[in-house]
Amino acid sequence: MAIADVAALLAEDSELSDSARAAVSNLLRRHRLLEGELARQRTLLQEWILSQLTYKALYYQYSGQSPQAPRVELMREKEAVRRRILAQLQPGADDLAAPDESTRSLSSS
Repeated sequence: MAIADVAALLAEDSELSDSARAAVSNLLRRHRLLEGELARQRTLLQEWILSQLTYKALYYQYSGQSPQAPRVELMREKEAVRRRILAQLQPGADDLAAPDESTRSLSSS
């Protein structure tokens, strides 16, 4: 049964107690809020995926690597950066900070 059907049935049914009517109305309101939140989360996820795929494409383009034959030193650097960021995301870690400019990438040397 669609939400509109439930709302229409709720409006037409005179035998429904006020408390039951309020409970169903509250559930319909929560359902609408959750639908909105789900749409927002989907949009955020799509933006994140787009960002990741863009970064990955640029990484391969500018590093001279290909997904089929990655350079070992760049893969080690990538894993080290991943571990550092993962450690920063752990509870109790310092605020996430931008990487220090003094840290030079192997890919930029």
